[in-house]
This record gives sequence, structure tokens and C-alpha cells, in this order.
Amino acid sequence: MHRTSSAAGRAANHPPPPRPSRVCRADDILTGRVNLDGYPFRYIVLGPAVSVSKMVGAAFNRAAGENTMFDEVLSAVELLETRGWELVSMDQGFVACLRRVAVR
Repeated sequence: MHRTSSAAGRAANHPPPPRPSRVCRADDILTGRVNLDGYPFRYIVLGPAVSVSKMVGAAFNRAAGENTMFDEVLSAVELLETRGWELVSMDQGFVACLRRVAVR
């Protein structure tokens, strides 16, 4: 097998890495399963992790379920703010839009 040392040759032999998603789950940020250090894009969307237990809890006690989802998303937003991201907007569906702050 012929090997090439050029970057173009390596790119031709290997597919590009998959494009990272712009959508993240808050629990993945909070648990460290997703680390956005070095993330290539400026904007992301952050939503709650929707589990069966959360949906059942929300069905029986809507306010408690909503508070849990808001708390999860806002906790992840606050963590990301310490890492150079800022909240742009948040809708009533518990989805937060964030942007990476330009380094000055």
C-alpha cells in the first residue's frame, strides 16, 4: 500500500469527520459527556433531556416537571457561561440558544 505524507493525500484516503451537531442536551453538558471546548461553531441550541420519568412527572404535576426542565437547561447555560458562551434567547419550550463570546 502506498502511503503519502501530504495532507491532501490523507484527506483523499479518509472521509472527513462527521459534522458536530448544533443541538445539545443539557444533561450531557452537566455530566461532562459533551465538552464544547474547541467546538467549531459559534451558535448552539440547548434543550432538556426528555426522559420517561420527567414526562410522567410533568403529566401529574406540570409545574414541577417544567421547573425541573428549566432548572436543568439554565444550570447548563450557567456552566457554559463560565466557558465563554452567552445566552441569546430562551423559549417557553425550554430551549436555549447560546453563542460563543468573541475573545478580546
